Amino acid sequence: MPNNLKIVRIQNKIEELFNGLIDLSDAKSDNEKTNKYLTRAIAALSIVQKCGLDCDIASQNITDGYHDMGIDAVYNDSAQKKLFLIQSKWRSDGNGGITQEESSTFVEGVRRCLNFDFEGCNKKLQAKKQEISDAIRDMDYQIEMIFCHTGNQAANEYALRPIKELLNSVNEDDSTDLLIFTELKLQDIYDYLANGQTSDNIILDDVLISNWGIVDNPYKAYYGTIPVSAIGEWFKQYGNRLFAKNIRYYKGSTDVNQGIKDVLINEPEKFFYYNNGIKILCQRITKKAAYSTGREVGLFALEGVSVVNGAQTTGVIGSVYMNSPEAISDARIYIQMIDIGDADSKQAVQITKLSNTQNKIEGKDFASLDPTQERLRMELSLGGIQYLYKTGSKIDDPEHQITFDEAIVSQACLCSDLSIVALVKRNIGALTENIEKAPYKLLFNGSTNSFSLYNGVQVLRAVESCIKQYEPTVSQRKRLVLVHGNRFLLHLILNNFKECEGFNDKYLSSNDIQEKTEGIFVGIWERVYEAMEQHFPDSYPAHIFKNVGRIKALL
Repeated sequence: MPNNLKIVRIQNKIEELFNGLIDLSDAKSDNEKTNKYLTRAIAALSIVQKCGLDCDIASQNITDGYHDMGIDAVYNDSAQKKLFLIQSKWRSDGNGGITQEESSTFVEGVRRCLNFDFEGCNKKLQAKKQEISDAIRDMDYQIEMIFCHTGNQAANEYALRPIKELLNSVNEDDSTDLLIFTELKLQDIYDYLANGQTSDNIILDDVLISNWGIVDNPYKAYYGTIPVSAIGEWFKQYGNRLFAKNIRYYKGSTDVNQGIKDVLINEPEKFFYYNNGIKILCQRITKKAAYSTGREVGLFALEGVSVVNGAQTTGVIGSVYMNSPEAISDARIYIQMIDIGDADSKQAVQITKLSNTQNKIEGKDFASLDPTQERLRMELSLGGIQYLYKTGSKIDDPEHQITFDEAIVSQACLCSDLSIVALVKRNIGALTENIEKAPYKLLFNGSTNSFSLYNGVQVLRAVESCIKQYEPTVSQRKRLVLVHGNRFLLHLILNNFKECEGFNDKYLSSNDIQEKTEGIFVGIWERVYEAMEQHFPDSYPAHIFKNVGRIKALL
Protein backbone atom coordinates (compact mmCIF):
# COMPACT_ATOMS: atom_id res chain seq x y z
CA MET A 1 0.00 0.00 0.00
CA PRO A 2 1.44 3.43 -0.92
CA ASN A 3 2.63 5.49 2.04
CA ASN A 4 0.40 8.43 1.15
CA LEU A 5 -2.69 6.20 1.42
CA LYS A 6 -1.55 4.97 4.84
CA ILE A 7 -1.09 8.58 5.93
CA VAL A 8 -4.61 9.45 4.79
CA ARG A 9 -6.07 6.52 6.73
CA ILE A 10 -4.02 7.25 9.85
CA GLN A 11 -5.01 10.91 9.77
CA ASN A 12 -8.67 10.01 9.33
CA LYS A 13 -8.58 7.59 12.28
CA ILE A 14 -6.69 10.03 14.48
CA GLU A 15 -9.23 12.77 13.80
CA GLU A 16 -11.95 10.31 14.78
CA LEU A 17 -10.20 9.28 18.02
CA PHE A 18 -8.88 12.65 19.23
CA ASN A 19 -11.49 15.09 17.93
CA GLY A 20 -11.72 17.97 20.41
CA LEU A 21 -9.17 16.42 22.80
CA ILE A 22 -5.92 18.13 21.75
CA ASP A 23 -4.98 21.54 23.16
CA LEU A 24 -4.16 23.88 20.25
CA SER A 25 -4.35 27.20 22.09
CA ASP A 26 -0.76 28.05 21.10
CA ALA A 27 -1.29 27.51 17.35
CA LYS A 28 -1.56 30.65 15.21
CA SER A 29 -2.40 29.60 11.64
CA ASP A 30 -4.55 26.81 10.21
CA ASN A 31 -1.46 25.00 8.92
CA GLU A 32 0.16 25.23 12.34
CA LYS A 33 -3.01 23.94 13.98
CA THR A 34 -3.12 20.94 11.65
CA ASN A 35 0.53 20.03 12.17
CA LYS A 36 0.42 20.49 15.95
CA TYR A 37 -2.81 18.52 16.17
CA LEU A 38 -1.43 15.52 14.28
CA THR A 39 1.99 15.61 15.98
CA ARG A 40 0.43 15.77 19.44
CA ALA A 41 -2.21 13.20 18.61
CA ILE A 42 0.33 10.52 17.64
CA ALA A 43 2.24 11.27 20.86
CA ALA A 44 -0.98 10.63 22.79
CA LEU A 45 -1.67 7.58 20.61
CA SER A 46 1.65 6.05 21.65
CA ILE A 47 0.49 6.29 25.27
CA VAL A 48 -2.80 4.62 24.31
CA GLN A 49 -0.88 1.88 22.54
CA LYS A 50 1.63 1.28 25.34
CA CYS A 51 -0.62 1.74 28.37
CA GLY A 52 -4.17 1.01 27.22
CA LEU A 53 -5.51 4.43 28.25
CA ASP A 54 -8.58 6.06 26.78
CA CYS A 55 -7.77 8.77 24.25
CA ASP A 56 -9.13 11.59 26.42
CA ILE A 57 -6.85 10.59 29.32
CA ALA A 58 -3.83 10.09 27.08
CA SER A 59 -4.24 13.51 25.48
CA GLN A 60 -3.99 15.17 28.90
CA ASN A 61 -0.35 14.06 29.10
CA ILE A 62 0.85 16.10 26.12
CA THR A 63 3.64 18.56 26.93
CA ASP A 64 4.49 19.67 23.37
CA GLY A 65 4.93 23.39 22.91
CA TYR A 66 7.40 26.20 23.34
CA HIS A 67 10.20 25.25 25.80
CA ASP A 68 9.13 21.58 25.97
CA MET A 69 12.80 20.41 26.22
CA GLY A 70 12.19 18.09 23.26
CA ILE A 71 9.63 16.09 25.27
CA ASP A 72 6.19 16.06 23.61
CA ALA A 73 4.37 13.83 26.12
CA VAL A 74 5.02 12.34 29.55
CA TYR A 75 3.13 9.54 31.25
CA ASN A 76 3.89 7.85 34.56
CA ASP A 77 2.30 4.39 34.46
CA SER A 78 2.22 3.23 38.08
CA ALA A 79 0.74 -0.15 37.10
CA GLN A 80 3.61 -1.03 34.79
CA LYS A 81 6.13 0.90 36.90
CA LYS A 82 7.21 2.74 33.77
CA LEU A 83 7.83 6.37 32.94
CA PHE A 84 7.22 7.18 29.28
CA LEU A 85 9.04 10.16 27.73
CA ILE A 86 7.79 10.74 24.20
CA GLN A 87 8.89 12.71 21.16
CA SER A 88 6.69 12.77 18.04
CA LYS A 89 6.97 13.96 14.45
CA TRP A 90 4.19 14.04 11.87
CA ARG A 91 5.58 13.51 8.38
CA SER A 92 2.79 14.33 5.94
CA ASP A 93 4.34 12.45 3.01
CA GLY A 94 4.96 9.26 5.00
CA ASN A 95 8.64 9.25 4.07
CA GLY A 96 11.92 9.49 5.95
CA GLY A 97 12.98 8.63 9.45
CA ILE A 98 14.53 10.11 12.58
CA THR A 99 17.38 12.55 11.98
CA GLN A 100 20.39 12.86 14.27
CA GLU A 101 19.37 16.43 15.07
CA GLU A 102 15.95 15.21 16.23
CA SER A 103 17.42 12.40 18.31
CA SER A 104 19.96 14.79 19.87
CA THR A 105 17.20 17.18 20.91
CA PHE A 106 15.22 14.30 22.40
CA VAL A 107 18.27 12.97 24.23
CA GLU A 108 19.05 16.36 25.73
CA GLY A 109 15.50 16.59 27.09
CA VAL A 110 15.64 13.10 28.57
CA ARG A 111 19.05 13.83 30.09
CA ARG A 112 17.66 16.97 31.73
CA CYS A 113 14.78 14.95 33.17
CA LEU A 114 17.21 12.39 34.59
CA ASN A 115 19.16 15.23 36.20
CA PHE A 116 16.02 16.89 37.60
CA ASP A 117 16.79 19.96 35.51
CA PHE A 118 13.47 21.62 34.60
CA GLU A 119 14.65 25.21 34.60
CA GLY A 120 12.90 27.25 31.90
CA CYS A 121 10.57 24.48 30.73
CA ASN A 122 6.92 25.15 29.91
CA LYS A 123 3.99 24.87 32.32
CA LYS A 124 2.83 21.52 30.99
CA LEU A 125 6.22 19.94 31.63
CA GLN A 126 6.50 21.71 35.00
CA ALA A 127 3.21 20.04 35.94
CA LYS A 128 4.85 16.66 35.26
CA LYS A 129 7.96 17.45 37.30
CA GLN A 130 6.87 15.54 40.40
CA GLU A 131 5.73 12.48 38.43
CA ILE A 132 9.06 12.37 36.61
CA SER A 133 11.06 12.82 39.82
CA ASP A 134 9.08 10.15 41.68
CA ALA A 135 9.65 7.61 38.91
CA ILE A 136 13.39 8.30 38.72
CA ARG A 137 13.69 7.83 42.50
CA ASP A 138 11.76 4.54 42.50
CA MET A 139 14.06 1.53 42.19
CA ASP A 140 11.31 -0.51 40.52
CA TYR A 141 10.71 1.95 37.69
CA GLN A 142 11.95 1.70 34.13
CA ILE A 143 12.08 4.72 31.83
CA GLU A 144 11.06 4.24 28.21
CA MET A 145 11.97 6.77 25.54
CA ILE A 146 9.54 6.62 22.62
CA PHE A 147 10.09 8.39 19.31
CA CYS A 148 6.94 8.08 17.22
CA HIS A 149 6.76 9.39 13.67
CA THR A 150 4.93 8.77 10.42
CA GLY A 151 8.04 8.19 8.34
CA ASN A 152 8.54 4.86 6.59
CA GLN A 153 12.19 4.36 7.53
CA ALA A 154 13.64 2.93 10.72
CA ALA A 155 16.32 5.10 12.29
CA ASN A 156 19.83 4.37 11.00
CA GLU A 157 22.95 4.01 13.13
CA TYR A 158 24.01 7.62 12.55
CA ALA A 159 20.66 8.98 13.74
CA LEU A 160 20.59 6.62 16.71
CA ARG A 161 24.08 7.45 17.91
CA PRO A 162 23.05 10.09 20.52
CA ILE A 163 20.33 7.77 21.82
CA LYS A 164 22.67 4.78 22.10
CA GLU A 165 25.29 6.90 23.86
CA LEU A 166 22.69 7.94 26.43
CA LEU A 167 21.48 4.36 26.89
CA ASN A 168 25.04 3.13 27.41
CA SER A 169 25.74 5.94 29.86
CA VAL A 170 22.65 5.30 31.95
CA ASN A 171 22.51 1.50 31.79
CA GLU A 172 26.24 0.69 31.72
CA ASP A 173 26.75 -2.87 32.99
CA ASP A 174 23.47 -3.26 34.86
CA SER A 175 21.60 -6.52 34.22
CA THR A 176 18.30 -4.63 34.17
CA ASP A 177 18.01 -1.63 31.88
CA LEU A 178 16.91 1.55 33.63
CA LEU A 179 16.40 3.29 30.29
CA ILE A 180 15.14 1.77 27.04
CA PHE A 181 14.26 3.17 23.62
CA THR A 182 11.37 2.36 21.28
CA GLU A 183 10.76 3.67 17.78
CA LEU A 184 7.18 3.71 16.48
CA LYS A 185 7.11 4.48 12.77
CA LEU A 186 4.46 4.68 10.05
CA GLN A 187 3.85 0.94 9.72
CA ASP A 188 3.66 0.41 13.50
CA ILE A 189 1.06 3.15 13.87
CA TYR A 190 -0.90 1.92 10.86
CA ASP A 191 -0.92 -1.71 12.06
CA TYR A 192 -2.10 -0.69 15.52
CA LEU A 193 -4.96 1.41 14.19
CA ALA A 194 -5.89 -1.17 11.55
CA ASN A 195 -5.98 -4.09 13.98
CA GLY A 196 -8.09 -2.31 16.56
CA GLN A 197 -7.18 -0.95 19.96
CA THR A 198 -8.83 -3.45 22.30
CA SER A 199 -8.59 -7.12 23.16
CA ASP A 200 -12.15 -7.75 22.01
CA ASN A 201 -10.99 -8.58 18.49
CA ILE A 202 -8.07 -10.83 19.46
CA ILE A 203 -8.89 -14.29 18.14
CA LEU A 204 -6.65 -17.27 18.83
CA ASP A 205 -7.56 -20.20 16.62
CA ASP A 206 -6.35 -23.78 16.98
CA VAL A 207 -5.11 -23.47 20.56
CA LEU A 208 -3.83 -26.93 21.46
CA ILE A 209 -4.14 -27.82 25.17
CA SER A 210 -2.75 -31.03 26.67
CA ASN A 211 -4.20 -32.94 29.63
CA TRP A 212 -7.13 -30.56 29.70
CA GLY A 213 -9.96 -30.32 32.16
CA ILE A 214 -13.20 -28.38 32.44
CA VAL A 215 -15.19 -26.46 35.07
CA ASP A 216 -18.83 -25.83 34.12
CA ASN A 217 -20.16 -23.47 36.80
CA PRO A 218 -20.64 -20.62 37.36
CA TYR A 219 -18.61 -19.87 34.22
CA LYS A 220 -17.24 -22.41 31.81
CA ALA A 221 -13.47 -22.69 32.11
CA TYR A 222 -10.84 -24.99 30.63
CA TYR A 223 -7.38 -25.71 31.98
CA GLY A 224 -4.32 -27.71 31.01
CA THR A 225 -0.81 -27.23 29.66
CA ILE A 226 0.34 -25.49 26.50
CA PRO A 227 3.72 -25.17 24.76
CA VAL A 228 5.54 -22.01 25.76
CA SER A 229 6.23 -21.39 22.07
CA ALA A 230 2.49 -20.87 21.49
CA ILE A 231 2.45 -18.11 24.12
CA GLY A 232 5.51 -16.59 22.46
CA GLU A 233 3.75 -16.49 19.12
CA TRP A 234 0.74 -14.72 20.68
CA PHE A 235 2.99 -12.06 22.20
CA LYS A 236 4.89 -11.65 18.94
CA GLN A 237 1.63 -10.97 17.12
CA TYR A 238 -0.30 -8.90 19.67
CA GLY A 239 2.22 -7.54 22.19
CA ASN A 240 0.72 -5.54 25.08
CA ARG A 241 -2.76 -5.74 23.55
CA LEU A 242 -2.92 -9.19 25.16
CA PHE A 243 -3.04 -7.44 28.55
CA ALA A 244 -5.74 -4.85 27.78
CA LYS A 245 -7.86 -5.99 30.75
CA ASN A 246 -4.98 -6.77 33.08
CA ILE A 247 -3.99 -4.42 35.92
CA ARG A 248 -0.48 -4.21 34.43
CA TYR A 249 1.31 -4.64 31.12
CA TYR A 250 4.63 -6.39 30.59
CA LYS A 251 7.28 -4.41 32.49
CA GLY A 252 10.24 -5.51 30.42
CA SER A 253 13.62 -6.16 32.02
CA THR A 254 13.19 -6.29 35.81
CA ASP A 255 14.85 -8.44 38.46
CA VAL A 256 11.76 -10.65 38.76
CA ASN A 257 11.44 -11.02 35.00
CA GLN A 258 15.15 -11.82 34.74
CA GLY A 259 14.53 -14.67 37.17
CA ILE A 260 11.70 -16.01 34.99
CA LYS A 261 13.95 -15.72 31.93
CA ASP A 262 16.84 -17.56 33.60
CA VAL A 263 14.62 -20.54 34.45
CA LEU A 264 13.06 -20.57 30.99
CA ILE A 265 16.43 -20.61 29.22
CA ASN A 266 18.42 -22.80 31.64
CA GLU A 267 15.75 -25.29 32.73
CA PRO A 268 12.99 -25.21 30.10
CA GLU A 269 11.83 -28.74 30.87
CA LYS A 270 11.13 -27.69 34.50
CA PHE A 271 9.49 -24.35 33.69
CA PHE A 272 6.01 -25.82 34.25
CA TYR A 273 6.91 -26.76 37.83
CA TYR A 274 8.45 -23.40 38.75
CA ASN A 275 5.91 -21.05 37.17
CA ASN A 276 2.32 -20.35 38.28
CA GLY A 277 1.05 -20.16 34.71
CA ILE A 278 -1.32 -17.72 33.01
CA LYS A 279 -5.03 -16.97 33.16
CA ILE A 280 -7.04 -15.81 30.14
CA LEU A 281 -10.50 -14.26 29.95
CA CYS A 282 -12.37 -14.83 26.67
CA GLN A 283 -15.61 -13.52 25.25
CA ARG A 284 -16.16 -16.96 23.78
CA ILE A 285 -14.45 -20.36 23.89
CA THR A 286 -15.27 -23.05 21.33
CA LYS A 287 -14.13 -26.65 21.80
CA LYS A 288 -13.40 -28.04 18.35
CA ALA A 289 -14.28 -31.53 17.16
CA ALA A 290 -10.69 -32.54 16.47
CA TYR A 291 -9.07 -34.63 19.23
CA SER A 292 -12.46 -34.81 20.95
CA THR A 293 -12.32 -38.46 22.00
CA GLY A 294 -10.27 -37.90 25.16
CA ARG A 295 -8.62 -35.46 27.51
CA GLU A 296 -5.03 -35.94 26.39
CA VAL A 297 -5.32 -33.18 23.79
CA GLY A 298 -8.00 -30.55 23.11
CA LEU A 299 -8.30 -28.02 20.29
CA PHE A 300 -9.92 -24.69 21.12
CA ALA A 301 -10.82 -21.39 19.44
CA LEU A 302 -10.66 -18.31 21.69
CA GLU A 303 -12.36 -14.99 20.91
CA GLY A 304 -11.95 -11.65 22.70
CA VAL A 305 -8.79 -12.76 24.50
CA SER A 306 -7.09 -10.95 27.38
CA VAL A 307 -4.36 -12.30 29.67
CA VAL A 308 -5.49 -11.17 33.14
CA ASN A 309 -2.85 -12.95 35.20
CA GLY A 310 0.67 -13.77 34.06
CA ALA A 311 1.53 -10.67 32.05
CA GLN A 312 5.18 -10.76 33.13
CA THR A 313 5.51 -14.46 32.34
CA THR A 314 3.89 -13.93 28.93
CA GLY A 315 6.14 -10.98 28.15
CA VAL A 316 9.31 -12.83 29.14
CA ILE A 317 8.28 -15.82 27.04
CA GLY A 318 7.61 -13.50 24.11
CA SER A 319 10.97 -11.75 24.37
CA VAL A 320 12.88 -15.04 24.56
CA TYR A 321 10.82 -16.62 21.79
CA MET A 322 11.50 -13.75 19.38
CA ASN A 323 15.26 -14.03 19.96
CA SER A 324 15.76 -17.79 20.15
CA PRO A 325 12.58 -19.89 19.71
CA GLU A 326 14.55 -23.13 19.58
CA ALA A 327 15.85 -22.57 23.13
CA ILE A 328 12.39 -22.99 24.65
CA SER A 329 10.91 -25.66 22.39
CA ASP A 330 10.69 -28.14 25.30
CA ALA A 331 9.02 -25.78 27.77
CA ARG A 332 5.36 -25.96 28.74
CA ILE A 333 3.16 -23.84 30.98
CA TYR A 334 -0.11 -24.18 32.88
CA ILE A 335 -3.04 -22.23 31.41
CA GLN A 336 -6.59 -21.37 32.54
CA MET A 337 -9.13 -20.11 29.98
CA ILE A 338 -12.40 -18.66 31.30
CA ASP A 339 -15.43 -17.99 29.08
CA ILE A 340 -17.04 -14.79 30.41
CA GLY A 341 -19.41 -14.28 27.51
CA ASP A 342 -22.43 -14.43 29.81
CA ALA A 343 -20.85 -12.58 32.74
CA ASP A 344 -21.26 -8.89 33.45
CA SER A 345 -18.28 -6.54 33.23
CA LYS A 346 -18.04 -6.24 37.03
CA GLN A 347 -17.43 -9.97 37.36
CA ALA A 348 -14.63 -9.84 34.78
CA VAL A 349 -13.01 -6.99 36.71
CA GLN A 350 -13.34 -8.95 39.96
CA ILE A 351 -11.66 -12.01 38.46
CA THR A 352 -8.83 -9.84 37.17
CA LYS A 353 -8.37 -7.99 40.45
CA LEU A 354 -8.39 -10.99 42.76
CA SER A 355 -6.22 -13.08 40.43
CA ASN A 356 -3.50 -10.47 40.85
CA THR A 357 -3.85 -9.72 44.56
CA GLN A 358 -4.85 -12.84 46.50
CA ASN A 359 -2.15 -14.88 48.22
CA LYS A 360 0.67 -12.71 46.91
CA ILE A 361 3.76 -13.62 48.96
CA GLU A 362 7.05 -11.74 48.78
CA GLY A 363 10.41 -12.93 50.02
CA LYS A 364 10.29 -10.62 53.01
CA ASP A 365 7.07 -12.29 54.19
CA PHE A 366 9.07 -15.43 54.98
CA ALA A 367 11.22 -13.44 57.40
CA SER A 368 8.26 -13.41 59.78
CA LEU A 369 8.87 -17.15 60.22
CA ASP A 370 12.40 -16.55 61.51
CA PRO A 371 12.59 -16.99 65.32
CA THR A 372 15.16 -14.18 65.43
CA GLN A 373 12.45 -11.71 64.46
CA GLU A 374 10.23 -12.79 67.34
CA ARG A 375 13.19 -12.60 69.76
CA LEU A 376 13.91 -9.05 68.65
CA ARG A 377 10.25 -8.14 69.01
CA MET A 378 10.21 -9.40 72.60
CA GLU A 379 13.47 -7.63 73.52
CA LEU A 380 12.28 -4.36 72.02
CA SER A 381 8.94 -4.64 73.77
CA LEU A 382 10.74 -4.66 77.13
CA GLY A 383 12.02 -1.19 76.22
CA GLY A 384 8.53 0.00 75.30
CA ILE A 385 9.19 -0.31 71.56
CA GLN A 386 6.91 -2.17 69.18
CA TYR A 387 8.66 -4.04 66.36
CA LEU A 388 6.33 -4.50 63.39
CA TYR A 389 7.91 -7.33 61.45
CA LYS A 390 4.86 -8.81 59.73
CA THR A 391 3.56 -7.53 56.40
CA GLY A 392 0.62 -5.16 56.64
CA SER A 393 1.57 -3.54 59.94
CA LYS A 394 1.49 0.26 59.92
CA ILE A 395 3.26 2.84 62.07
CA ASP A 396 1.09 5.17 64.12
CA ASP A 397 3.63 6.05 66.85
CA PRO A 398 7.08 6.56 65.24
CA GLU A 399 8.81 7.26 68.55
CA HIS A 400 7.88 3.81 69.87
CA GLN A 401 7.54 1.74 66.69
CA ILE A 402 9.89 0.48 64.00
CA THR A 403 9.20 -1.80 61.03
CA PHE A 404 11.01 -4.71 59.43
CA ASP A 405 11.26 -2.76 56.16
CA GLU A 406 13.21 -0.05 57.99
CA ALA A 407 15.25 -2.50 60.03
CA ILE A 408 16.54 -4.55 57.11
CA VAL A 409 17.75 -1.41 55.31
CA SER A 410 19.52 -0.02 58.36
CA GLN A 411 21.03 -3.42 59.22
CA ALA A 412 22.35 -3.80 55.68
CA CYS A 413 23.82 -0.29 55.68
CA LEU A 414 25.37 -0.97 59.09
CA CYS A 415 27.44 -3.76 57.49
CA SER A 416 31.12 -3.20 56.88
CA ASP A 417 30.75 -5.36 53.76
CA LEU A 418 30.09 -2.84 50.98
CA SER A 419 28.70 -5.54 48.69
CA ILE A 420 25.67 -5.65 51.01
CA VAL A 421 25.34 -1.86 50.92
CA ALA A 422 25.38 -1.96 47.10
CA LEU A 423 22.85 -4.81 47.12
CA VAL A 424 20.39 -2.70 49.13
CA LYS A 425 20.35 -0.23 46.26
CA ARG A 426 20.53 -2.75 43.44
CA ASN A 427 18.01 -5.36 44.57
CA ILE A 428 16.70 -5.12 48.10
CA GLY A 429 14.54 -8.21 47.57
CA ALA A 430 17.71 -10.31 47.39
CA LEU A 431 18.27 -9.67 51.12
CA THR A 432 15.27 -11.87 51.98
CA GLU A 433 15.45 -14.30 49.07
CA ASN A 434 16.51 -17.09 51.43
CA ILE A 435 16.20 -16.58 55.18
CA GLU A 436 18.39 -19.64 55.84
CA LYS A 437 21.61 -18.15 54.46
CA ALA A 438 23.49 -14.95 53.60
CA PRO A 439 22.87 -12.14 53.02
CA TYR A 440 19.83 -12.40 55.31
CA LYS A 441 21.75 -14.32 57.98
CA LEU A 442 24.44 -11.64 58.06
CA LEU A 443 21.79 -9.11 59.06
CA PHE A 444 19.60 -11.17 61.38
CA ASN A 445 21.14 -13.89 63.53
CA GLY A 446 21.68 -14.84 67.16
CA SER A 447 24.00 -11.91 67.79
CA THR A 448 21.71 -9.26 66.31
CA ASN A 449 21.33 -6.57 68.96
CA SER A 450 17.93 -4.99 69.63
CA PHE A 451 19.57 -1.73 70.79
CA SER A 452 21.59 -1.21 67.61
CA LEU A 453 18.56 -2.33 65.57
CA TYR A 454 16.38 0.41 67.04
CA ASN A 455 19.12 3.04 66.94
CA GLY A 456 19.96 2.14 63.35
CA VAL A 457 16.36 2.73 62.30
CA GLN A 458 16.40 6.12 64.02
CA VAL A 459 19.55 7.03 62.05
CA LEU A 460 17.81 5.89 58.86
CA ARG A 461 14.89 8.20 59.60
CA ALA A 462 17.22 11.09 60.42
CA VAL A 463 19.12 10.65 57.15
CA GLU A 464 15.88 10.53 55.18
CA SER A 465 14.78 13.72 56.93
CA CYS A 466 18.02 15.45 55.89
CA ILE A 467 17.63 14.27 52.30
CA LYS A 468 14.08 15.58 52.21
CA GLN A 469 15.32 18.92 53.57
CA TYR A 470 18.24 19.40 51.17
CA GLU A 471 17.02 17.81 47.95
CA PRO A 472 14.86 20.78 46.81
CA THR A 473 17.80 23.16 47.33
CA VAL A 474 20.16 21.63 44.73
CA SER A 475 19.94 20.31 41.18
CA GLN A 476 21.55 17.97 38.70
CA ARG A 477 24.29 15.58 39.85
CA LYS A 478 24.62 16.90 43.37
CA ARG A 479 20.92 16.22 43.84
CA LEU A 480 21.30 12.77 42.28
CA VAL A 481 23.73 11.84 45.07
CA LEU A 482 20.85 12.34 47.51
CA VAL A 483 18.44 10.35 45.33
CA HIS A 484 20.62 7.42 44.27
CA GLY A 485 23.30 7.54 46.97
CA ASN A 486 20.89 7.62 49.91
CA ARG A 487 21.89 4.15 51.17
CA PHE A 488 25.62 4.81 50.81
CA LEU A 489 25.21 8.07 52.75
CA LEU A 490 23.32 6.12 55.41
CA HIS A 491 26.18 3.60 55.57
CA LEU A 492 28.76 6.35 56.12
CA ILE A 493 26.67 8.08 58.77
CA LEU A 494 25.97 4.81 60.57
CA ASN A 495 29.73 4.26 60.69
CA ASN A 496 29.95 7.48 62.70
CA PHE A 497 27.32 6.23 65.12
CA LYS A 498 28.70 2.71 65.61
CA GLU A 499 31.46 3.97 67.85
CA CYS A 500 29.17 6.28 69.84
CA GLU A 501 28.67 5.45 73.49
CA GLY A 502 25.40 3.61 74.03
CA PHE A 503 24.70 2.71 70.38
CA ASN A 504 24.94 -1.01 71.14
CA ASP A 505 23.67 -1.13 74.71
CA LYS A 506 20.83 1.35 75.14
CA TYR A 507 18.00 3.00 73.22
CA LEU A 508 19.21 6.45 72.21
CA SER A 509 16.95 9.47 72.00
CA SER A 510 15.64 10.04 68.48
CA ASN A 511 16.15 13.79 69.00
CA ASP A 512 19.81 13.26 69.87
CA ILE A 513 20.25 11.06 66.80
CA GLN A 514 18.56 13.65 64.60
CA GLU A 515 20.76 16.43 65.98
CA LYS A 516 24.01 14.48 65.47
CA THR A 517 22.96 13.41 61.96
CA GLU A 518 22.19 16.98 60.94
CA GLY A 519 25.62 18.02 62.20
CA ILE A 520 27.56 15.59 60.00
CA PHE A 521 25.25 15.08 57.02
CA VAL A 522 26.31 17.97 54.76
CA GLY A 523 30.02 17.27 55.17
CA ILE A 524 29.61 13.60 54.24
CA TRP A 525 27.33 14.45 51.31
CA GLU A 526 29.83 17.00 49.97
CA ARG A 527 32.66 14.49 50.28
CA VAL A 528 30.77 11.81 48.37
CA TYR A 529 29.76 14.26 45.64
CA GLU A 530 33.34 15.46 45.15
CA ALA A 531 34.65 11.88 45.03
CA MET A 532 31.99 10.94 42.49
CA GLU A 533 32.89 13.87 40.23
CA GLN A 534 36.57 13.01 40.52
CA HIS A 535 36.31 9.27 39.80
CA PHE A 536 33.13 8.94 37.71
CA PRO A 537 32.29 12.29 36.10
CA ASP A 538 30.57 10.69 33.08
CA SER A 539 28.67 7.90 34.84
CA TYR A 540 25.00 8.09 35.74
CA PRO A 541 24.82 8.08 39.58
CA ALA A 542 22.17 5.35 39.76
CA HIS A 543 24.79 2.84 38.61
CA ILE A 544 27.61 4.15 40.73
CA PHE A 545 25.81 3.39 43.98
CA LYS A 546 24.73 -0.11 42.88
CA ASN A 547 28.30 -1.15 42.12
CA VAL A 548 30.47 -2.29 45.02
CA GLY A 549 33.72 -1.47 43.23
CA ARG A 550 32.61 2.05 42.56
CA ILE A 551 31.37 2.86 46.04
CA LYS A 552 34.69 1.60 47.40
CA ALA A 553 36.36 4.23 45.23
CA LEU A 554 34.21 6.90 46.88
CA LEU A 555 35.51 6.19 50.38
